Formats: sequence, structure tokens, C-alpha cells
Amino acid sequence: MERELAHWVERLRERAEAEGLSFPPVAFQEVGPEEMAMLAAYGGFPRRYPHWRWGSAYLHYRETYRYGLARIYELVVNTVPVQAYLLRGNPLLAQKLVVAHVYAHADFFQNNLAFKPIPKDMLAEMAHHAAYVERAMERHGARSVEEFLDLALSLENLIDPHAPYIQRPAQKEEEAPKRLPVRPYLDPYVNPPPAFPKEAEEGASPEPLPPRPTRDILGFLARHAPLAPWQKGILEIVREESLYFAPQAATKILNEGWATYWHTRLLLPLLTPEEALEFAEMQANLLAPHGLNPYRLGYHLLMEVEERWDKGRFGPEYEALPLGERLRYERPTGEGRKKLFQVRTVYTDLNFLEEFLTPEFALRRGLFALEDLPRFAEAKKALLFRLTNLGYPIVELVDANYQNRGELLLAHAYEGVELDLRKTKAVLENLHRLWGRPVHLKTVVGGKETLLSAGA
Repeated sequence: MERELAHWVERLRERAEAEGLSFPPVAFQEVGPEEMAMLAAYGGFPRRYPHWRWGSAYLHYRETYRYGLARIYELVVNTVPVQAYLLRGNPLLAQKLVVAHVYAHADFFQNNLAFKPIPKDMLAEMAHHAAYVERAMERHGARSVEEFLDLALSLENLIDPHAPYIQRPAQKEEEAPKRLPVRPYLDPYVNPPPAFPKEAEEGASPEPLPPRPTRDILGFLARHAPLAPWQKGILEIVREESLYFAPQAATKILNEGWATYWHTRLLLPLLTPEEALEFAEMQANLLAPHGLNPYRLGYHLLMEVEERWDKGRFGPEYEALPLGERLRYERPTGEGRKKLFQVRTVYTDLNFLEEFLTPEFALRRGLFALEDLPRFAEAKKALLFRLTNLGYPIVELVDANYQNRGELLLAHAYEGVELDLRKTKAVLENLHRLWGRPVHLKTVVGGKETLLSAGA
């Protein structure tokens, strides 16, 4: 790293900490376009298990950069230390902006509650996953392992993104089997199931499987599907990596808004007049109103929160006012910054937008004209629905012994939007291939309750 850039890395770190941001050490590294494309394809990690998906993503990133269609300015990885990659050859101002942006991401990773149970040693863990899959390919053949990976990756969204935050009551000590603590993908080898499972007492009803409906379908299959240990290990790897990336997907708008807010605040006072003009152009490109731009929406919403709490636009007195009076209401409190740090800590995109995406915000930012405001509630509902469950349909495994035939029964939480039947049938077929017996899904098709099946 060049001396001048290293100076700015240190200076911006000191400024970020003085402003109240807190984060673990951040390791910055400059890389070229080819290496940046590789890292982006691997989700920011230098090593992942072999699969054609990464090669396809690499070609996409490399070609879009080569033809000037897109440029990745930075990658930041939620680990300790935080790994941050800067694109070599960028102007110094762009690098300074990215460094400030990264420090805010690092603060968000450390302090937002959605990331609390997420492991911070994933650099090593991803390398372990890669070694596990490579060893499986040596033993069982590259083609058979890659085909199974295709199958597992087609089901990677069948997880419960809330699983890391749920604590189930522990088994009674005399009932709990002794298990050695290992990573889930190694569990079939280290803690194999008993050769002779304990039989139910005569006359007793068999315990339901699963004991309660679960959204963690991938985890259930890894434990109970009739698969070889290496296949169960791969299912656990796919599940573990999906759970690792889930909080990032659930906080994309807030996280990028937070980083944009802070790179602006940290950098602006340090710019020369010439740099300020260049910075304004970069900021305008970053916040351009194209589609659902998470940088733009998150940044403007955080600015709105800060202004509202600075001016006392909250609480029962404010909420009781009609819309017109709310827009003019002012009772200065200076609590904006305090509120921002609270939002950073306890919110995800879903409740962030639910609470702060208000008609007043829509009017002030020109998202809606006054005469179009009656459509605001419907538009907001559609946006929140799009963000629910990371954008995937909510499906639960209800019964693994449906009609006492060892078949799977799943249920779709229908909320007015029907499933894509082509994709749904493909998923059911893949579940059938894993489970080895018919799989059924209760859903709504054409406005009527329907049971879709595969293998029946």
C-alpha cells in the first residue's frame, strides 16, 4: 500500500473512532481487477470449495469491468480482523472514500445485533469447507460431488434465518447423548448416530418428526435424510454458509446507508475545494435513483431519522398531529446522533423501513406527490413483503412421516402471492432426490388450496 494511502487509512480510523464508531482491526489490501473479480465471485473470501458457480460469477465481474459496465471499488468481509480489499489504480479520493465507507461497515458488523451470533472466523472456516469438498472429490469422484453440490445449492434458501438466535430448551442430562463439539459438517463422522436407536415403549405414540414445524429444512435433511456422511457434510456446509450471509442480506439497505452516511461525515471536512467537487460527483453516482438503490434509500432514511430526533419529531404528541402539521413541527432536542446509533444496533431492513419509511419522508424526498399519497401504504407493503424472509417464500417442514409413509409434508405460508410453479416443482423434485421418498407441499394455486407433490 502506498505511503499516502496508508496515512489516510490511519487518519480516517482515528477520525471514525473519535466520532463514536467502534470496530475490530481492519486489514486493507490493494488488489488488481482480476483478483477483485475472483474475490467478488467468492463472496469476498480468497478460498471457497470448487464449483462452477464461482467461475461463472468471476467471468461476469471480469467482463463487466473490462467493458466499463461496472467497477467494484471495495469488498469488505465480516471477519476478525475485518478484511477489506481496495481496487488498485483508483484515484486517491476514491480510495479515501472507500476506506471511510469500510470503517462504517466494520462498525456495523461489530455492533448490529443481527451479526452477534455469526462466527467471525469464516476465513479459516471457508478454507476448511474447501478442503472437505476437495477431499470428497478425491474419494468419491469430482463429478458425483459436483452434482450433489448442485443439488444442495438449489436448496440453500431452505434455512431458518432466525435459527442462530433461537435457544431451545436443553434435553434432560440423563437423556442427552454425549457429543463432542465440532463444526456441523464434521458431526456425522465425530458423533455418528447409535447403531441401535432407543425404541419407544410399547403402546407409546411415536414422537413427531420434526417435533414442531421448522423452516430449517436443509438442517433437517442433513440430520435425517438417507445420505452418506460426506453428503450430509456438504449439506451442513451449504447451510452454514447460507446462515453466515443471511444477516448481510437482511441489513443491506441499513448497512449501506450507515456506511454512506459515515463516509460522507468523515471525509467532507477533510477535502480541498477541488476534491469536494469530485466527491460530489462520486456521491451523485452512488446515490443515483435507479431501482431500489440501497445506498440511496438507507442514507436518506438515516438522514431523516437524525433530523426528526434532532427536531423532536417523535413521541405521542407528534404522532397525534395531522400530516400537514407534522411537516412543520419542531421541538429541538439534539438527540439525532444518539438515535442513529440505536438504529444501527437494533434494526434490520424490515423493521427499519416499517418504522421510518413514513408518508412525511415520502413527501419530503419527492417519492410521492401529495395527490398520490393514498398509494403510499400499498407501495410500502409491497416493499416490505419483498424484504420478508430475505425475499424467499416462507416454507415449513410440517411432517417427515406424512400419512405414516415416511414422506415429507411441507406448508407454504401463503400471503396473497402464489409460488412460481416452475421453480417450485424443481425444488420439490430435488427434495425428493435427497429424501428418497415422495415430497408434498401445501400451497395456494389459482386461489385454491392445493397439494403439490414430487415422486408420488
